[in-house]
Amino acid sequence: MKIIIPLLVFTLAFPAVLFAEPPENSDGNLPPKVTGLQKGEAAPYSGVLLNTTAAAQIFTDKSFFSEELCALRVQFEVQKKVAEMQLFLDSAAVTIDSMDKKYNAIITIKDKEIDKLNAIALESSNDYNTWWAAGGILTGIALTLAVLFAAKEI
Repeated sequence: MKIIIPLLVFTLAFPAVLFAEPPENSDGNLPPKVTGLQKGEAAPYSGVLLNTTAAAQIFTDKSFFSEELCALRVQFEVQKKVAEMQLFLDSAAVTIDSMDKKYNAIITIKDKEIDKLNAIALESSNDYNTWWAAGGILTGIALTLAVLFAAKEI
């Protein structure tokens, strides 16, 4: 018990993560490090040493570039959406035009059919006078023959 309590306190005070190697990036490089140095000190790693003004210039340029890049991205996305909406509108306009032409063609065909049926209806009107006359003549002949036949039999 005397050993376990100090061991637990040590593991809580100094977790294993503190002793781990720094992670590598996806390209295999170590993450960037920033270390403050005083004049005459040796650098703890190889690389480029910048003074405060140069570092500030890089950070300023980077943030300006980032804002400019962001503005370009926003402009690109806006133009892309405008182009998509314009395509949608143009597609809808073409669809409306094609439907308009289709329905106009259907109406034209129906109007021609109506005119054709009207001409047929007017051509053969409801005047059945010739049929009545022919029927009357045939009926008269038939009755006359029937009366003559009946008179000859009596």
